[in-house]
Amino acid sequence: MKALTQRPGRTILLMFMLLVGLLPSCGDNKTIPDGSTITIDPSSVTLTNISTDSTINFTLILRYSDGTPIPLGRFRISGAFAAPNASAAYQFYYFPTGPDNPNGNTAVPSGFEAQTDDNGVYKFSIVVFGSNVGFIDTIRADSGTASGTVDLTATVTATP
Repeated sequence: MKALTQRPGRTILLMFMLLVGLLPSCGDNKTIPDGSTITIDPSSVTLTNISTDSTINFTLILRYSDGTPIPLGRFRISGAFAAPNASAAYQFYYFPTGPDNPNGNTAVPSGFEAQTDDNGVYKFSIVVFGSNVGFIDTIRADSGTASGTVDLTATVTATP
């Protein structure tokens, strides 16, 4: 005890380090509770013969098991064919309307983390690249044990 009272700076530093070390054990606040749900609208998108880039907007809602929205809930969104995949078929955007958002927008990689607003809602978009190659993918939103999906299909039909 004498050593601690002779060096008050070290005592404060030691107490601070102990406090910071204990904080993560109070809960990670990064996932929603078990039994919660994630819904994404639309839940299915099919594009046919897209020759130019196409923007699709989505609305994601996090809800507790009783159906009430989860404000400021955190989650992760990913897709196997999304950038930065070397053969990416589409790009996620942090906000709706892709690169045409009048307030600016940010292209984000697959696996990005986001958070709902005070009403448990998050809006984002993807831009599917115009191509003569079709694909089928699933966009996933995950948090804790909850997940929501979107079936994304791009088809190319042969012209006679």
